[in-house]
Amino acid sequence: LEGSTSICQRRKKVIVLGLTGAGKTSLIDALTYQTGTDPSSSPSHTVGVDCKVWQSLIHGRDAPLELHILDFGGHDVYYRMYPFFLADDDVVILAVNSRDYEICCKDSFMHHIGQWIERVQSHTPGALMLPVITHTDCCPNVEEKVRDMKQQMSKLDEDYTKLLESKIAQTDFSLHELSESDEESDRRCELSEHRKKLCILKDKRLQVHSKIYRVSNVNLHGIDHLATELLG
Repeated sequence: LEGSTSICQRRKKVIVLGLTGAGKTSLIDALTYQTGTDPSSSPSHTVGVDCKVWQSLIHGRDAPLELHILDFGGHDVYYRMYPFFLADDDVVILAVNSRDYEICCKDSFMHHIGQWIERVQSHTPGALMLPVITHTDCCPNVEEKVRDMKQQMSKLDEDYTKLLESKIAQTDFSLHELSESDEESDRRCELSEHRKKLCILKDKRLQVHSKIYRVSNVNLHGIDHLATELLG
């Protein structure tokens, strides 16, 4: 229409993952409504996938940002669903309940964090993951747990790199052992394609944010810092 101003709206998709009881739904409510959770209320559990749309006009920008936040239920049955919704340019929030995470326990790390990193890495290596530790208002040793998480994540990344390098070396050896005969040309093409995929996985990694966001869905501590990162 004549005289009207066209505003190009930016959109971003955010996938929220984590185990049942990690506080995913309460975290989304804290972000979008800026309201804390009543600690005396019974926790609600998401069934399937819930979507919330959060619009925010960022200071200094004419175009509003529209965040489509997908809240996935933490039950095992929903784990297989999120790869169908996740793209390379999406943001993944990984929610971890600070009360349930155990220090110096690899099983606890893999259960709460490691398995999610591996799954997202295998499906969408170009995505950005923001680790968020929740329920910090009732966890006195949260900083100790954050340090342990960082150490374990660094070790997981190091092991993953070594694994890929080992597989690439094994593939190179297999290629070297092949003869130049026509009978093995199909095998050579197969191995070359496999090596190419391994190199892509090595070079295009899941971007796990170096900062672990500490938040409380009750008193909203740390929510502003997480919101700033999402809206940036």
